[in-house]
Amino acid sequence: MHFCEIEKKLERLGLRKTKDRHAILELFRQDRTWTAAQIEAEMNGADLSTVYRNLQKLVQKEVLTEVHSHDGEAHYERAREDHHDHLACDSCRVVECVPCPIEQIQTHHLELSGQCSSCE
Repeated sequence: MHFCEIEKKLERLGLRKTKDRHAILELFRQDRTWTAAQIEAEMNGADLSTVYRNLQKLVQKEVLTEVHSHDGEAHYERAREDHHDHLACDSCRVVECVPCPIEQIQTHHLELSGQCSSCE
């Protein structure tokens, strides 16, 4: 999402345009999932409670979706219409979104492991 798109989306949803909220949405330009701790590490100066509050509000407004991973920690991704699955990288531990390899079954959660596109 470009800066202007983020601003318009926040306004359309009736959400305040805060620096932290904008920074969080900037991270979701990448086609991957983020944990609250990963987001906190990427943001300079934001505390974990601020990250969680913003994630909760963005999930509530259906901008983000909460997904569960093999590590037992909640991960968040952009809300999407298309069905997809996840690849957990064995090297860098990033969980990225990948096209579903099982197109016949749309109601499943599949997490693959291997090398992400950055580590290949």
